[in-house]
Amino acid sequence: MHKFYVMRGPQGQIETVKVGGRTMVAVWPDMLSALRYKTRHPELMSFWTVPLDRRLYEEKFLDTSGGRTRFFLMSSANPGQEIERGRVLDASEIEAELYPEIGRRALERMRGATRSAA
Repeated sequence: MHKFYVMRGPQGQIETVKVGGRTMVAVWPDMLSALRYKTRHPELMSFWTVPLDRRLYEEKFLDTSGGRTRFFLMSSANPGQEIERGRVLDASEIEAELYPEIGRRALERMRGATRSAA
């Protein structure tokens, strides 16, 4: 079962939110909270709610320049207060979920290998 979900648009774009002046990738802790958010934001009706799996993470978020994508975990507790009650989600939390079999140092090496292949 997946732990994180994102919304992907028709052209492959990923839904983002602006928090404290910073644009971050919106991440939901479960499918139901993502769908509730989508019903209150009709502009997202053309977006698919998709699991944040290894393939999507590596395609969209594994930054080959050494930078880190910023993520924001939307709250599932109170509909309408996803941003107010959400929190910044560190990429290492996502990576620990997606790559439980490898350690942090191996992930750093993987980023380095991706960077040199680009």
